[in-house]
Amino acid sequence: MTVLVAGWVALDEIETPAGRAAESLGGSATCAALAAARFTDVRLFAVVGDDFPRRERARLEAQPGIDLAGLTTVPGGRTSRWGARYRDGMNARDTLYTEVGVNAGPRPPLPAGWEASETVFAAAADPAAQRALLRSLTAPRATMVDTIEGYVHRAREAVLETMAEAAFVSVNDAEARQLTGEHGVARAGRALLAKGARAAIVKLGEYGAVCLHGGDYFAVPAWPLAEVVDPTGAGDAFAGGFLGSLDRAPDLSAAAVRRAVVHGSVTASFAVEGFGPSRLLTLERGEIEERCRRFRDIARIPEED
Repeated sequence: MTVLVAGWVALDEIETPAGRAAESLGGSATCAALAAARFTDVRLFAVVGDDFPRRERARLEAQPGIDLAGLTTVPGGRTSRWGARYRDGMNARDTLYTEVGVNAGPRPPLPAGWEASETVFAAAADPAAQRALLRSLTAPRATMVDTIEGYVHRAREAVLETMAEAAFVSVNDAEARQLTGEHGVARAGRALLAKGARAAIVKLGEYGAVCLHGGDYFAVPAWPLAEVVDPTGAGDAFAGGFLGSLDRAPDLSAAAVRRAVVHGSVTASFAVEGFGPSRLLTLERGEIEERCRRFRDIARIPEED
């Protein structure tokens, strides 16, 4: 089995109360691919410029299980860049700049055979490009679409149209409210289902996540971290862990989806322990499973005597 991850591979400049990192490996596809690779094989579909540092490509090449045949270098192109500063105890973020770079142009075609990928993550991007990717697949089983606030503001209807074609949608609570006009998380999630999504995951940051799948409603708390270094990419790490777990599941039952939500949440808890995807680069599957075991103990409700 294999997860196809499509999105940005970028260079980030991030400042948090814990420190600062500049020109560091980042991007939605990077974080999601590294997270998914802890569970299954991954195909990474993204573009970079010829200014993309060799050291960063080497870090990706050193990761087992990630196929970089879909990581295209655009001659003369400039790699996408993003800068942000976190404040108020990581609860607020100021975007300093976004340089779309090579991601402003058309995507290259999928490498031969990749259209048969069954598990696919379309990370935040132009909804028309996400929709084109989904429609190019020949055997989709578990597909997920994510978005960001900018696309919700500029192209709300296009975002909803694309989400209606995916098996799962992944949004944070603010995006869910903006897309649906509903204020409560449960109501917003149900409204996404009513608009065509087959299952909706609403991410709540340090408070966990909820998943509405058919008639099932499942809520998980976040792992209780003593210190957060950088929350950038946590949502993409959640998506990668979630889809990596589902890719190994024999079906998409409610139980499999619940297990995948826990895997996604726990994987994301590791991502915030370092700047960008640095912690994901060293993460081992055994660490995830051990934290999952401890997570289940935290969330368990004992039966009454």
